[in-house]
Amino acid sequence: MKKNRNRIETSKPTSPAEQQRLPLWIGLALAAAAVVAYLPALRGPFLFDDLYLPMTVRSVNDPWIVYVKRGVRAVTNLSLLTDYAIWGLNSTAYHVVNLCFHLLNGWLVLRILRKLLIRAGRPENQAAYGAVFGSALFLLHPLQTEAVAYIASRSEVLCAFFAYAACLVFLPSKSADRMGWGRALAILFLLGLGMTSKEPAVAMAGVFLLLDVWFSEGLGVRNVAAKWKLYVPMILGGGAAGAAMIRIVGREGSAGATAGISPLDYLFTQFKAIWVYVQMYVLPFNLNLDHDFPRTKAPGDLLAWLGLLGLIGVVACAWIYRRRYPVATLGALMFLVLLAPTSSILPIADTLADRRVYLGSIGLAAIAAEFVSRMKRDALQISGLIALLAVLCGITAVHAGLYTSALAMWQSSVELNPNNSRAHFHLADAYYQQGRCQESLQHFETAGRLKTPDIRLLVNWGLALDCAGNSEAAVTKLRQATDLNQGSHAWRVLGMILGKRGELAKSMDALNQALKLNPQDENALVYRGDAYLLSGQPLQALADYEEALRLNPSDEAALQGKRTALRAQRAPK
Repeated sequence: MKKNRNRIETSKPTSPAEQQRLPLWIGLALAAAAVVAYLPALRGPFLFDDLYLPMTVRSVNDPWIVYVKRGVRAVTNLSLLTDYAIWGLNSTAYHVVNLCFHLLNGWLVLRILRKLLIRAGRPENQAAYGAVFGSALFLLHPLQTEAVAYIASRSEVLCAFFAYAACLVFLPSKSADRMGWGRALAILFLLGLGMTSKEPAVAMAGVFLLLDVWFSEGLGVRNVAAKWKLYVPMILGGGAAGAAMIRIVGREGSAGATAGISPLDYLFTQFKAIWVYVQMYVLPFNLNLDHDFPRTKAPGDLLAWLGLLGLIGVVACAWIYRRRYPVATLGALMFLVLLAPTSSILPIADTLADRRVYLGSIGLAAIAAEFVSRMKRDALQISGLIALLAVLCGITAVHAGLYTSALAMWQSSVELNPNNSRAHFHLADAYYQQGRCQESLQHFETAGRLKTPDIRLLVNWGLALDCAGNSEAAVTKLRQATDLNQGSHAWRVLGMILGKRGELAKSMDALNQALKLNPQDENALVYRGDAYLLSGQPLQALADYEEALRLNPSDEAALQGKRTALRAQRAPK
């Protein structure tokens, strides 16, 4: 008996008739709690990155296939465009769809955790108890807020949905389960949908290998060999998928190479960032839409090396204690594996983001599920767990409320990190959009002090100065922006403000320069048409307005300008 004491005690597979069905009210209660937690976000408008999603930027004439041919997140884009076809730009509908996928993901997490706990030898009732808590933790934890309450994070919930579905299909009913072509193809299909929702779904392949190793006597070679119909196509396609992922991320502007960070620098930064994720999960404070997490230059600092040693320690402890706590140790490694695509050597401009934990949070839920499954189910302990979930639900509701306005979102970000230049910039822009120009200027000044101003900051700062009645200072800022020689935007805004000041010759020079840099700058054409009108040249103005309408037939300013120019032409001289 002693020589087998380290063996994982797997229970015999139970037939559907033998398995205890969870009461329906438990699922309904979990779903209701999640709805309550995210209810504040449902009335939120399109914010920040939402304004660059397909349904908010596409022309009405753009065919949907355009968003498939781009080769990046096609499933996510088609999901958003389907919402657009049904609901138009009703932002509440997009929030509801995100929440529905979150609820489905919670159900998948429950099913997966229950299977894992039974596989590890937990009795059915204990496995159900632990799985329910793990699922509740997944549904209600505040760290999930950005992935669920932010419309632009549709990619996160979709990626997790398909990856978790693939995992559920993968999980065998026996320790060495042979895999037929039907099941293998279903897993590959689901994984493909996950990867075309968001690239990190590819990491679920690593979880499959972990599952085959963790519940085997040796290194899982027999388990892997029994599933060759899955692993051979996966290996053959893995290299191509990885290369495509790197190419796509780089092309889309997310890669850190475009932001001046090397793979090694990014890796050392992640040795610290991963522990911040763990801290935010254990103690859910400091959640932030924009952390502006500082980069670490290789060969790293003391905290980076301590972070690396800590990760090595986690892996070592997981292997040592895998027999005693199989699901918890597996969960720790699942978390690291699923986080690897965004927290290893592939540089991403944002070095830390709350939403990236969403896919890997099933691993953290697994840790909690195993320990809860071992607890006594007395009234005191159940009350304590319910109280904990209620607190998490309340914190999540507070964070979800931040997604009801750009002002609330960026005020919170600035409060959490007053030295974040980008957060100050977006808070300033939020004030400007509300016409609170003096308050806007305070944060533009702070953003410019914290970081060397780029063209975007200078242009928006100039607009806020003009809004506040200081057009002379606005022109100065815009002249600084034009000196950066980065396209037509700064010249166009400069021309518009000079026109408002009555300096028509200077305005025309600036707008001509904008159109020289970009002949299809629709707004510059409208502004130059306005300048021509003010100069008494309606014929030239009409030509500019018509060219702007050729580029965008629905441009209201161009339509209004054209009507004014036509009236001016007909007016008696």
